Amino acid sequence: MPIDQRRRDEIAAAVAVYDSANPHSPLPRNAVPLLATMFPIEDVCQRSLQDIAAEGFDRKRLAANLRRLMVAGFLSRTPGSGSAPDTYRLHLPSVQR
Repeated sequence: MPIDQRRRDEIAAAVAVYDSANPHSPLPRNAVPLLATMFPIEDVCQRSLQDIAAEGFDRKRLAANLRRLMVAGFLSRTPGSGSAPDTYRLHLPSVQR
C-alpha cells in the first residue's frame, strides 16, 4: 500500500528527533522505510514478519530492528494467537516544528 508523503515525513521527523537526542544509540538505518511500510495510513499493523520482510527487509534483522523500535518507544506489540500475527502499534512522539 502506498504511503502518504505527509505520513512518511511525520515518521522521518520523529526518527530524526530521536536520533538527535540519542546520538550514541540511534535507531536502525531502515527505521523510516520500515515504519512507513508497516504504517502507511494507520497506527496499527497486523502482518507477519514474513509479509513485512517481503517488502524488501532483511528477515534475519527484522525482529531485532522491531525490538529496537519497541525499546525506543516507537512501537508496542501485542502477541498474536494461533495463526493471527502479532499486532504492532505505532507511537510517534509529537515533533515541534
